[in-house]
Amino acid sequence: MKESYLKVENLSYSIESTQILKNISFEAKKGELIGIIGPNGSGKTSLLKNIGGIYKVEKGNILIAGKEIRSYEEKELAKKLAFMKQKINLSFDFSCLDVVMFGRYPHLKKFEDYREEDITISEKYMRQTNTISWKEKSILELSGGEVQRVIFAKILTQESDILLLDEPSSNLDMRYEEELFQNLQKQKEKLIITVIHNLRAAIRYCTRLILLSEGKIIKDGKPEEVITEELLKQVYEIEARIYRNPITGALDFCIL
Repeated sequence: MKESYLKVENLSYSIESTQILKNISFEAKKGELIGIIGPNGSGKTSLLKNIGGIYKVEKGNILIAGKEIRSYEEKELAKKLAFMKQKINLSFDFSCLDVVMFGRYPHLKKFEDYREEDITISEKYMRQTNTISWKEKSILELSGGEVQRVIFAKILTQESDILLLDEPSSNLDMRYEEELFQNLQKQKEKLIITVIHNLRAAIRYCTRLILLSEGKIIKDGKPEEVITEELLKQVYEIEARIYRNPITGALDFCIL
């Protein structure tokens, strides 16, 4: 059995006098694809940003590979985890290949130029995400969904042990949402944690779901343990029926 690679212990986080996260604790292993779900304002993005080191841990501990996140140097931490933001604002006229290659920065020495190896790795993940045809194109010429796909290629190019994604498919149509999650499912040796609003996608692709409400973990478990009629009513305030899709056999729900 794999050991826990990430440990979150009694994590709390506040913005001014408002407490956003309240004593969050869980462990996660490589090979898991964990969906963080919950209504708006439940603390999903704040939790992800604490794990990613974007927000400094105020109370509690976060350990990656047995080491507290506070004690990591910037590049050392970037080798351990990569973070994909929900809102991506790019104003510089870089080629898409240049943007993807930025993911290689943790693997370079100070003042070291990109190597042939870095170009090869970057192009590999552009092929994997079907963005290679844009490699010479300016990132400023792309639509929001296309930019999101290029940034996803960059995150994969970083080759970190943990991938943290905040609503990675928010600008994507159904085809590319499915492609993105299928790519995530292929990352068998990584720990993936993603904030996701689409509950059907969460059920379909995630191996585990963590349901948040008002800054607390309400339920942590397999999709069929978390997506229940009782919890949908309690947390989302909706009446729903849970059933198995007669064609696929997969867990599904309908809102009444």
